[in-house]
Amino acid sequence: MKLLAADYDGTLKLGEEVTSRDIEAIRKWRQKGNLFVIDTGRSMESILGEVRKYDIPVDYFITNNGGMVYDAKQNVMFASYLDPVMSLDIMYLAKEIGNVVSYVSNDGYYRHRVIVDETLGEKRYPGLKPDLSEEELMASEKHAQFVISMATKKEALLLAEKINYYFSYMVVAYTNKYVVDIVPKGISKATGLDFLCRHIQMPKENVYTIGDADNDIPLMEYGIHGACISNAPKDVRKHTKEFFKDVAEMIEMHTD
Repeated sequence: MKLLAADYDGTLKLGEEVTSRDIEAIRKWRQKGNLFVIDTGRSMESILGEVRKYDIPVDYFITNNGGMVYDAKQNVMFASYLDPVMSLDIMYLAKEIGNVVSYVSNDGYYRHRVIVDETLGEKRYPGLKPDLSEEELMASEKHAQFVISMATKKEALLLAEKINYYFSYMVVAYTNKYVVDIVPKGISKATGLDFLCRHIQMPKENVYTIGDADNDIPLMEYGIHGACISNAPKDVRKHTKEFFKDVAEMIEMHTD
């Protein structure tokens, strides 16, 4: 038995859709007794909507950049949350630093968006309507991940660098194009995958991974079968030796 863990946005979902070619390849992969895992920065609420939309067969979900692990029936297998005081600091920071379009608090399953500057163009969450007030979010102590949406990719990179410099004792920040994902220290797509592999007793040599962005680097470096989407940025591609145009091509290469 093998396990394939794939990032979603920019990897399985290339452009604006998941192709029938990839879905059919995943079905064949699983028919041979293998497992398919989506390892994403999205919340469970968000990725489940995508899975249902495209009818993607999935055995496990690793969400929140490794902060949450779910089985196929959405039962929580692992959960991590940010320190409540640190969460308040992040919300305050998002309002004060400038060039922030919005921020989203992810409680481990659902997303809650706060608009900071509506005059800036929203690249990540244009359709996500705020459902809680900032005061209600501040009163909550369940924050598995924050996603700060910036006006430009450069500003997202600079913000992630600052957060990792000043708050590295409590959190880690990952950039993903226009946004900065913030999770508890020690959490990554690789730690979520490692928890799952240990739980189901899956040997590392049977694990295959693929991604395309900075937050996928830990995932791609996990084990010995890490791969990258061919059109990923150069600084991401250098972290792996295998490159594929899509998930289907990787499956075809590694299916016995």
